Parts: sequence; C-alpha cells; structure tokens
Amino acid sequence: MDISEKSNSASLFKKTAATIKRIIRNLGNRAFWRYGLITRLSKIFYPKAEGFDVNSEDWNYLIILDACRYDVFAEEIAKRKIEGKLEHRISKGAMTAEFLDANFGKGQFDDIVYITANPFVNVMFKNKFHKLISVWINGWDSELNTVRPEKVYDTVLSEHHNYPGKKFIIHFMQPHPPFLTMRFPDETGIQKFRDSVINNAELQGDIGPWRYVIRKKIPAAKVIEGYKENLKIVMDYVEKLIPHLSGKIVITADHGEGFGEPLHRFFPIKVYGHPNRARIESIVKVPWFVINKQENS
Repeated sequence: MDISEKSNSASLFKKTAATIKRIIRNLGNRAFWRYGLITRLSKIFYPKAEGFDVNSEDWNYLIILDACRYDVFAEEIAKRKIEGKLEHRISKGAMTAEFLDANFGKGQFDDIVYITANPFVNVMFKNKFHKLISVWINGWDSELNTVRPEKVYDTVLSEHHNYPGKKFIIHFMQPHPPFLTMRFPDETGIQKFRDSVINNAELQGDIGPWRYVIRKKIPAAKVIEGYKENLKIVMDYVEKLIPHLSGKIVITADHGEGFGEPLHRFFPIKVYGHPNRARIESIVKVPWFVINKQENS
C-alpha cells in the first residue's frame, strides 16, 4: 500500500468513525433521523441544484438575511417605506453551506469584504475574500446564543468606509432561529455550532424550535410567529443601515425556510427548517430586493 492509499484509508476510517459517533449520539433524536431521511430522498427527487450565481449579478452591497423565505419577506417589505424593486431568485443552496459552496467554492474574491454573523463562512472559506469580518466571534450574545442584528449593523457602520472600492456582503443571522423575542425549553440557538468552529472540532447540531413542532410539543404556527418577528427586527436594522450605503444594494437570502410543506408529491413528508438538498419552493425561492442609490454626499 503506497502513501496515497494509506492516506485515503485513514481519511475513510476517520469519516466512518465520526459517522458512527454521530449516529450513537443521536439515537433518540427524532429530528436527526427525519432530516437524514429528507436529505437522502432529496438526492433522488432533486438531483440538480439549479439556480442563480450571486457573482453574476450587479451589486455593491449584498445584504443576506439567513433563512429568509420570499413570501414572508414580501409581506414585510410591503409594510416599509423602502424604495426598491422586489424580485426573486432560485438559490443553489437549501442551507448555508450549500449556498456558499455553489457561489464561492471556485475562485478568489479579492474584491469582496464579507461581514458575517454566521460561522459557516469561516468553516468553509477563511481566505477567499479580501477581508472576512466575523461578527459571530466578538459580537456573540451568550444569553440568546446568537448574534443580534444590531451587532452586524454596528460592524458595518464602523468598517465599510475602511475598504474603498470593495463590494460588501453583509450576512445577518436572522430570521434564522433562535428567535429574539421567543424562547423554547432546552434550545441552544447556534451555540454548539459556534463552539465547535472555535475549537476546530466536529461540527455539532443545535436544538432549535422546529424539533418541538416535529415532536408535537408546540404548534408550527407558534414557531412561524417567532420567525416573522425575527424578520421584522432584523429589517428594522437593515432599514436603518440603507441610508449609510451607496450604489446598488440588494437584500436577499442564502436560502428560505420550510413551514411544513410536503417534500414531494410522491413522498409528502412535511419539511420544517432547511434540510440539506431539500429543494422545495419555500426553501430555494429567495427575495431579491434591489435598491439603486446615488453616491452619498
């Protein structure tokens, strides 16, 4: 056995051991098995991740609302006095890692400064951008186990003048759970995920509100209420941010969120959250709200 074969064998063994550990750890976790089934079925029902490339679009500031559905965004933007045009796009990702890989997996992006509240950007791409500013490290809220939108807002205000001529991606964590105004027992927000990234350990899954819906502990309507309130709060900060920016600003999402829609007409299991590869409309149809502004004086 040569060196490359030994390396491949060691890598396979490591992955197999990690998979076994994950299975043992989640033996009683109904959501884990449900999402695993949905992911595997999605490979059959939705084999191609067709969608748009954010880098082929024209923008100076790309504001990403994590897990934002098109329909809920359309309802929220209609209540606000923000001048712009609402369109939609089909995302190549059903979750953040898929979105990032599809849009930034190839090439370098030295013209982009990426400000993020989501640790996935650091997991996948530490050296892809001109500058990666990780709000989730220093702007962490240990009580809510997430990054409040005001931390992203403050970071953008303090940083965007430091990189003249660069494009910006501004990645808020909301409306993605946990909810800023609604808590559920034993929720961990994105704490386990954050801790595993900081410690360079195997990525850990967190306990979110949809688990309680799947277990029939709370109605889906309750979680949807918290989700919509999360979007309202983050949009308050987006609306405050827009006057400080110039050029072409786009508000979009990496992916949407399932509220219990069927996975497929041939397999109508309800989809909550955003499982890997689950390319149903509520998850891959995302807002594309375009604001054209003259240079600020």
